[in-house]
Amino acid sequence: MMKFKITTRLREGIKDIEGDAIKKQVNANGWNIEDMKVGQVFYFNAPHHKIKELCETVLVNTLLYDYEIEEVRKGFF
Repeated sequence: MMKFKITTRLREGIKDIEGDAIKKQVNANGWNIEDMKVGQVFYFNAPHHKIKELCETVLVNTLLYDYEIEEVRKGFF
């Protein structure tokens, strides 16, 4: 088993309604944010040879989201 971090974000061209709402609220509080995107991060242990299959069949809707797989060094979590 290996430790992984999976980061998801909406694909280019998909409207990020949640990110737009957060940006609007942040800017209403005096910040000058030009772009806000919302995604998810998953941390877990899994067999290395199954990680892409796990992402594409369970964790990530690949029609809407891009994802990145990172191996996490020992002691991270």
